[in-house]
Amino acid sequence: SLLFWALAQVLLLFDEPLSPAWNALGKMQEPVHIAIVGDSRPHVGISPEKLSTSIEPSAGSRVRVYNFSVDGTDALHHASFGIHGLLQERVPPAVILWATNPLGFNEERSSNRLEQLRLGDVPLLWKHKAPLEMLLDITTAEFFPPYHQRAAFKRALACITDMAAWLPVHVQTRLLKLEYRPLLQSRETLHLESGYQPFEIIRWHDAFERGTAEYAQKYRTARLSELHLNAARELLRAAKRSGTCVVIVEMPVAPWFVENLACSEFHQEWRKSVETLAEEEGAFFLQHAEKGPSEGDFGDPGHMNHPSSVVYSEWLGSQMRKLPAVVEALKKAGWGQADPVME
Repeated sequence: SLLFWALAQVLLLFDEPLSPAWNALGKMQEPVHIAIVGDSRPHVGISPEKLSTSIEPSAGSRVRVYNFSVDGTDALHHASFGIHGLLQERVPPAVILWATNPLGFNEERSSNRLEQLRLGDVPLLWKHKAPLEMLLDITTAEFFPPYHQRAAFKRALACITDMAAWLPVHVQTRLLKLEYRPLLQSRETLHLESGYQPFEIIRWHDAFERGTAEYAQKYRTARLSELHLNAARELLRAAKRSGTCVVIVEMPVAPWFVENLACSEFHQEWRKSVETLAEEEGAFFLQHAEKGPSEGDFGDPGHMNHPSSVVYSEWLGSQMRKLPAVVEALKKAGWGQADPVME
């Protein structure tokens, strides 16, 4: 047991497993008016700056927006961050813009980043009959920190194996004097303002084709999860108690996605369930899946490139400004009043 404990401490040397959203929230200097929550689609697809400038009425006031989206997360993570993070702030956000999609409610997800959930989530998960192994994973990580580092260790191991893969390349090029041409990246990530990380497309065709195959496979096995739907309901109810308006948005996807997957039984069942949930809990559900103009505006079927994300963010802001509840929530938070502290 002592040897196991000693070896386990090595895992603590790896990266902090805390969600980037929590890290960003802890560094906030001022409360945000609009908090964007979601997975990789809003992470690359919604610009806080463009959303803000399309909502604000004049240069004398500023709608503070931050993109808290985290790649690879689902409805459980978004509910956790919203309930225990955003809504527990001294001044909760006036609006939570939750950009989600059916795969964030998929019961068959093979990886759900349990290291980004916390002990405070266990009562909610227990209440809604989460699998026992999920509860044990979260609880074990809380009381045995090295267990929390599994994902970080996996990433480090992948880096090591990638480095090892270069050894034959060195043999090929230096000893055998053969030529090696590395594969070009399909996209370049841009680290812009307020958590927004769009990308520019370098090689479109290969990445898009791989994306169609991956999405098709996921949809073939997907099943709507009652646990994730219940977690979403808990988030909406917590927001209502805090006086926070929630806008749920189904973001644009490529025409191929609309024609082949958005019409599926799984997608339509998800859309109907979320629409009903929003109506029952006083939230708003905006369906924008069909707003993607062409395949070339996407790096893969589900992720917009930088130019299209800018256009969409501006348009989304104009649509949100048409919602009276959003306008009222922002006004209560001081929107429309000159604030000398703001930049």
